Amino acid sequence: MTSLGILGSGRVAYALERAFTARDLPVTRMSARDSAAVDVLALDLTVLAVSDDAIGPVAAALAAGTALTGQGRGVVHCSGALDRAVLAPLADRGWITGAWHPMQAFAAPDTPIRAGVTWGITADPALTPVLLELTAALGGHPLVLRDEDRARYHAAAAMASNYTDVLIHHAALLLEDCGLQPDAALHALLPLVRTSLDGLERTGLPAGLTGPLSRGDVGTIRRHLEAIADRPDTAALYRAAGRATRPLLLARGMDPATADALDAALLDPVDAALPSPVDPAVPVDAAAHDAVDGAFRDGTAAPVDAAQRDLLDTPGTIT
Repeated sequence: MTSLGILGSGRVAYALERAFTARDLPVTRMSARDSAAVDVLALDLTVLAVSDDAIGPVAAALAAGTALTGQGRGVVHCSGALDRAVLAPLADRGWITGAWHPMQAFAAPDTPIRAGVTWGITADPALTPVLLELTAALGGHPLVLRDEDRARYHAAAAMASNYTDVLIHHAALLLEDCGLQPDAALHALLPLVRTSLDGLERTGLPAGLTGPLSRGDVGTIRRHLEAIADRPDTAALYRAAGRATRPLLLARGMDPATADALDAALLDPVDAALPSPVDPAVPVDAAAHDAVDGAFRDGTAAPVDAAQRDLLDTPGTIT
């Protein structure tokens, strides 16, 4: 490919333009709303760096607005979650299509494309070598994906990037409760996060996990939960993240009894007080069932409607 076109006016579009230009790759960028946008289809490769929801409409408008046929030219989008089907209007006109997504956060308008970034690539076999070459030119690492794997791939990216921000937000709220201003709370946490990532890079998983869970410190977990009980959303996130740690703990060699004790400490008291769900494979105690039903019938318990009564007669139903 000797000529590149970018349609888009967002952060990824500008980052790609700067990256291509810095490497002396000929590139033309314009807004997808530009009346001359269809002109980039005459280039060897067109990159649609627009929002996910806009990719389909932009592809359809381009296909309808040009007299060209693809003739081996390429068109790719930069969505992590979408497959190539969204580019069908252009594929039907002869363009070879693909998806080329940088696994990187673009938090600011001037965020550059970093070396070492993984690029999720799904493309026609004729286009894949081109995207591999461009990825290498940008200092990236290619990850070739099937169309059906893209949503799972992007879910992984969202969890690692976006949910890290969510965890830090809740951690910062707790420091604000200790008297720190929001900016100070964030700056207090960032070095901790960076050193945690540094350790993870050096040692990998599960060895990179640190903290009271990794030590089996049940008492500290309980003290944490008592301290943050006045922030129920934060406590719920703490409990969910803690319980999701169990596979890592077992992989590190923790004995199951200690992992069970941690799980018990992390269980929401409301959930712990609820009866266990009925197992449909276990026979129902008929006498107990009739006693409950009778209580509803004779008015000693609150009346229920017919739909609720049906639930009593359906073992295993959870409302």
